[in-house]
Amino acid sequence: MDSDVDPRVISFHDPTSSVAEQYRVLRTNLLAINSKKPVKAVAITSSVHGEGKTITALNLAITLARDINKKNILLVDADLRRSRISKYLGIKAEKGLADLISNGAKVDDTLLNIGIDNLSILPAGKAPHNPAELLGSAKVGSLINTLKSKFDYIIFDTPPIIHVTDAGVLGVQTDGAIMVIQANRTQKGVIKHAEGLLRQAQVETLGYILTNIQYHIPAYIYRYL
Repeated sequence: MDSDVDPRVISFHDPTSSVAEQYRVLRTNLLAINSKKPVKAVAITSSVHGEGKTITALNLAITLARDINKKNILLVDADLRRSRISKYLGIKAEKGLADLISNGAKVDDTLLNIGIDNLSILPAGKAPHNPAELLGSAKVGSLINTLKSKFDYIIFDTPPIIHVTDAGVLGVQTDGAIMVIQANRTQKGVIKHAEGLLRQAQVETLGYILTNIQYHIPAYIYRYL
């Protein structure tokens, strides 16, 4: 397959592997979430940098797109400060989310395809000087509603919740957040602090993904509420 795609995007490079199977378990649990409202738009966040949230978002989006039910999936790079999705996919994008919000760009002009059926990518776009204000604007709520009419599921890759407010201001406009936690690294107190910040922002925490596991324990890959 395309060598420009980061090798950690295992659902792209080796969809039959045991690791890719865990993303299918995650997909099943996500589709089975029992929430007060339908879950179509999900923010992926973490407590701090380096916990694997972007790689997780990429693998999850690809796995959702390859579901037998042929759902239309959108992966949005909503980390307007340190966008990584285009880099990990080996693609270049002139326009993206920031342009949709601030410059009135058209949705269809910003979407990219990486050769996977039913999957579209919305890059971050040009880095703005006010990302939190952009993501918290009324335009984002309207944009999310527009995207929901076009796609079955939307995955937003957002910045870590402790470092900046972006995940909170965007997450409250989605149907909830999933928090990525790196095993043997993220301390319990840090996780509790991150959970508290999500609650303060009135973001529903849908579940948790544990990364950096060296052995097969599917029950702990994802816990949904």
